[in-house]
Amino acid sequence: MTKQQAKQRIEKLKKEIWHHNHLYHVLDAPDISDAALDSLKHELYKLEQQFPELITPDSPSQRVSGKPLDKFEKIKHKIPMLSIEDVFSEEELKKWEERIQKLVPASPAGGQGKIDYFAEMKIDGFGIALIYKNGVFVEGSTRGDGKTGENVTQNLRTISSIPLRLREPYESKSVELRGEVYMDKKAFEKANKEREKQKLPLYANPRNTAAGSIRQLDPKLAGSRDLKFLAYDLITDLENTTHQEKHEIIKAMGFKTDQGKYCKNLQEIIGFWKKIMKQRQKLPFQIDGIVVNVNNNKIFKRLGSVGKAHRGMIAFKFPAKQATTIVEDIKVQIGRTGALTPVAHLRPIQLGGTTISRATLHNEDEIKRLGVQIGDTVIIQRAGDVIPDVVKVLTRLRTGEEKEFHMPKKCPVCGSKVLKIGKEVAYRCPNKKCRRIQKKRLHHFVSKKTFDIVGLGPKIINKFIDAGLISNPADIFKLKKGDIIPLESLPRKKPKAFVRGFAEKSAENIIKAIEQSKRIALDKFIFGLGIRHVGEESAINLANHFRNLENLKKAEIDDLLNVKDTGEVMARSIYRWFRDRKNANLLKKLKQVGIKITNPQPTLKLRRASKFQNKTIVLTGELEGMTRDEAKEKIRELGGDVSGSVSKNTDWVVAGAEPGSKYNKARKLGIKIINEKEFLRIVK
Repeated sequence: MTKQQAKQRIEKLKKEIWHHNHLYHVLDAPDISDAALDSLKHELYKLEQQFPELITPDSPSQRVSGKPLDKFEKIKHKIPMLSIEDVFSEEELKKWEERIQKLVPASPAGGQGKIDYFAEMKIDGFGIALIYKNGVFVEGSTRGDGKTGENVTQNLRTISSIPLRLREPYESKSVELRGEVYMDKKAFEKANKEREKQKLPLYANPRNTAAGSIRQLDPKLAGSRDLKFLAYDLITDLENTTHQEKHEIIKAMGFKTDQGKYCKNLQEIIGFWKKIMKQRQKLPFQIDGIVVNVNNNKIFKRLGSVGKAHRGMIAFKFPAKQATTIVEDIKVQIGRTGALTPVAHLRPIQLGGTTISRATLHNEDEIKRLGVQIGDTVIIQRAGDVIPDVVKVLTRLRTGEEKEFHMPKKCPVCGSKVLKIGKEVAYRCPNKKCRRIQKKRLHHFVSKKTFDIVGLGPKIINKFIDAGLISNPADIFKLKKGDIIPLESLPRKKPKAFVRGFAEKSAENIIKAIEQSKRIALDKFIFGLGIRHVGEESAINLANHFRNLENLKKAEIDDLLNVKDTGEVMARSIYRWFRDRKNANLLKKLKQVGIKITNPQPTLKLRRASKFQNKTIVLTGELEGMTRDEAKEKIRELGGDVSGSVSKNTDWVVAGAEPGSKYNKARKLGIKIINEKEFLRIVK
């Protein structure tokens, strides 16, 4: 990026961040997630580090954003309430240490002075400063713009975890300390249930609910919302020498504080970060990372500050579920059914702990709904292992050089004219011999949820197709070790004997995996055939209804319509598939190569009725106690059905961590929602 391009991008980013900061800090009405806003700030910070001459006094990186409302008396902070710079990876954490290490004087023994750390949880709350005179609480204020905050003393007095008088031996001390006002998960759920009863809009998240409560003019409203306070810093010097000692003093004064962890090096910080990340869903409050402080107070003070943040403090964030990046191009992928799916090619960004460079745009209608163009800055989202989605376009960051995308008129692989059939939203390549469609069908056939042939992934399947070894699923089961060995390759620097040894072992493993996959459950076999409109759950319903493949092959449309959740479109698709001559030949070939289909066993009667029996269950969010597939299996074992979408026919929704739109839809429809703890109690 040139300096001129960086300057233009920085100006756009500043305006966008100020806009969202105003919504977030002043109006308590954000319209993008914290993770997305953090991502924008992080991009700005990195650009300013690359081009420090472009840093201006009005940059969001140079001061804490948000300004106090006129509703409260203004209070000037004697010592500014600075913010914390964020890092999102171990590499960025190491670079932070390298920067501060250069500013630490050499030790008497030679070399750089040793730095140790104190790490604590970064609770997702609302920053507050408290002042005590002669041990009595006299003043509490918000962060505001970092220099001037709002006097919210009366509201803070309603919070039970803020002592009105300090405990011995500090009962007569005059001190200032800082911390976070927050709402725990139970209090947030309770508040939303009350809102639901009153038919009022639900609160978005605990952090903003806490912030809004503290800014209420009537203290009774703040007092009714069960807020809590967690102290994290002592501003007054009480002759403590480390940040760890500050925590001990704060606790002795009568405040709740995170115990934190002393860390002698970065390895221990990373270990603590990983430990807390595993525990975060079980914590009673929301956190989004850990805060790392240089433990030695003298060194911390000597490091000073840069812009809005202390140099000796960093927020090590957990992998985000949302982030912002730029759509560098939009290209079309062709699936196993011939459907053309537009895919956004992104400027690589860290999301959920991995580097993301692609996100699905689903179809032409979705592109129009989002209004996304090539060159746009977008918010992307990822839940679990699902392919990332583009969820919003930040149109204020447009430069005028963005380009509209149009679906191709011809298949980009085989050149066939693409079709849009009936009311379908997707364009399709009608050519069944299209090379890309053939590859995708074979990828699906060997995937984990079908034949599950270990070691036979898309890349190897593509090699086999390109070498002319396979052209249909039955060919896979005819492969011999001698076919595979010539296709294996390693860097030429390796000795020939080693290369051949590796290739032989690899080929043996693939042949063994193929042989083991010949025995397959009926539902997985049906799903593996790639019949249009038949998904994983539909395949299970078909297997349970017809009990064997012969019954399914002979089924008429009326028979198929009697299967649970099978409509006319799916029924006709299945009927046509089994009457297609090429498909009949494929089934014959699969039988000839030794495929053995195991039919479903009759459903065992449960010794006692299960709560899930004859119920339709939807899973949303991330489960900690088991995988999504294990949860589905448990539900089926207990006589329940699993659905992928919420409707009026849904009986229960199981909500794990960070549930999505299914959770909100279930609330609107009044469907019973249970958490993971209750779900595990039922299935165990």
